[in-house]
This record gives sequence, structure tokens and C-alpha cells, in this order.
Amino acid sequence: MGTPRVSVIIPATSRPELLRACLRSLARFAPRDIPFETIVVLNEARAEVTVDPDQAPPGLQVIRSAVNLGMAGSGNRGRQLATGELLITLHDDTEIGPGWMEALVETADTHPEAGAIGGQVLYPDGSLQDAGMILWRDATTSQPWVGETPPPERFDRVRAVDYCGSSALLVRTAAWDAAGGLEERFYPAYYVDVDLSMALRQLGLVVLYQPAAVIRHHRGASSPLRFRQFVSARNRSWFLEKWGAALADHEPPDRSRAGIERAMARAERFAELCRRRGPAPNAPQRESVPFDPVLQERRHRKKSRALRMAYARHRLTAFFGRVVDGLRQRLALRILN
Repeated sequence: MGTPRVSVIIPATSRPELLRACLRSLARFAPRDIPFETIVVLNEARAEVTVDPDQAPPGLQVIRSAVNLGMAGSGNRGRQLATGELLITLHDDTEIGPGWMEALVETADTHPEAGAIGGQVLYPDGSLQDAGMILWRDATTSQPWVGETPPPERFDRVRAVDYCGSSALLVRTAAWDAAGGLEERFYPAYYVDVDLSMALRQLGLVVLYQPAAVIRHHRGASSPLRFRQFVSARNRSWFLEKWGAALADHEPPDRSRAGIERAMARAERFAELCRRRGPAPNAPQRESVPFDPVLQERRHRKKSRALRMAYARHRLTAFFGRVVDGLRQRLALRILN
């Protein structure tokens, strides 16, 4: 199909059945007029997790990492092989629909102010999962609705948003590089896509939601809930440390209908400002450092070990906290009696 215009990067773990379904959907709904390549990063995947070239989309490349690189590390590893002017991160537990890539690329072509574009994300049963997300001043996030999940048809227009999830996100390669790639501090996941959106905003670029680009996302969770909550809270703290000043422009958390409307209007105002002035001139480029995959794996092996130790300390502190609270309550009862 010629030189790839789009590079699809798929971080994959140890769920071969989901990866196969993802690749089948990409092959089935591959655009005829958009040359693209597919880069699968087998991220600490078991040896039996393989990719069948006969069932894979065009331009397939496969990388295998011996350690867990996380979402950001996997994306950055894939970027090193990517040759397209547009990058798309696609989770291994997603399946694309017809016209998905075409809608994303067309939006990029018609909206030069957009640094990233996400689509409509559905659950496997067809109900709405995401339609562009809201980022509040305290770094919490929410969907743009209140109460019961609305039908997907409610969010049927292209609009500016605070961020779209990395499950299926188009990013201009130049913008990705200007932002310094994905921030690997947010390990292994959570806040990677939110951080990227803030970096793009600093470059004078917008994140858009395109409802015609539809995927179904299984959103499988392979880690215990308590661990996911710990990692999310930890990364949110780091996000606030990094972006606290910029978040002053965002609304304090208010998940009422009026609060959500104010947040959505603020995102639209920023987009209009960017459209009028165009991309920020002389966008700062981060210093380019030669990429070393061996060094990256060594760093992430340390990250994984440090994360496990931090979580163990967290659980131990929580356990002793509960013990102390229990003793205090017993002592109080004895005194009262």
C-alpha cells in the first residue's frame, strides 16, 4: 500500500484471545485508501502469546519485551519503529468498527488545531463507555453525563474535550515527539492519556472527540481492585504535582449537569482560541535522547519492583491502622463501661 501514513501501536499482555480479536477487526476493517502499519508490543507476555501473520493486518511488526513496560513504555517502544505521520494507540482488548481509522484521519486532516483525536468507546454489549472525558481541577475525571448512561447517539458531533482514552487514540507524530512521548512515570497505567492531553495543551493543540470512530472495549482488569485503586491514587498525586498550576484553569469537581456543561464549554472555548491563532509557533521540542531498549527494560524492572514494595507498605500501613483503630474502640468501650 506504499509508505505508511498511520502507525498503529498495540501494547499487548497475556490475553491472546483478545489480541487475536483486536487484530482480526483491524484486518477486517482496514481502510483501502490509507496505508498503515501495525506494531504489536508484547509486553511481558507469556511465550505462548504469539501473532499469526496470516490473520494479521498489513505492515505487521512484533516486539517482545521481557519486562512490563506499562502503557507509556510500550507506546514509546512502538514509536521507535513507527514511520507514519500519525500514530494510533490501540489497546489489545479493543475491536474497531468500519470506518474507524478513516474517521480519525479525516478529522486530523480537517482540524489542524487537533494534536490528538479519540472516538466513541462502547462496551461489548453496545452501551456507551466513553465519549471524551472531563478533567477537574483536583485531577479527578468523569464522563460528560450525569446519572444513567445515555445512548451513544446523544454524543453525535465532533467536539473539543479535555482528553480521550489511550484505548484508541490518534496522535500526530510531531506532537507526540514535541511532548516528549508518553510519560513513563505513570506506571504501569492510569493518567498516561490525561498527561499527554495536558502536554498537548501546552503546545497550543486540542484534543477532539470524533463519534464516527467507534470501537468496542472489553476493559478487562487483570489486577485486583485494591491494587488498581492504589496505582490510580499514586499517579493522580504525581499528576497534580506536575500540572497543578495548569489545572487552575479547570473547574472544581462538580458532577451536576450545570458543572459538566461548564467544563465542556471551557474545553470548547480553548479549542476556538487555538483555531483562531493556529498551533503555537516555535513549539518547544524536548531534547532528543537516543532510545535504548535495554536501558528501558532495566528502568522498568526497577519501577515494577519499587511499585510492588510501595503497595506492600501501603497494605501493611492500612492493616496496622485498622488494628490500632480496633484497639482504641475496645479501650473506649471499657472506659465507658
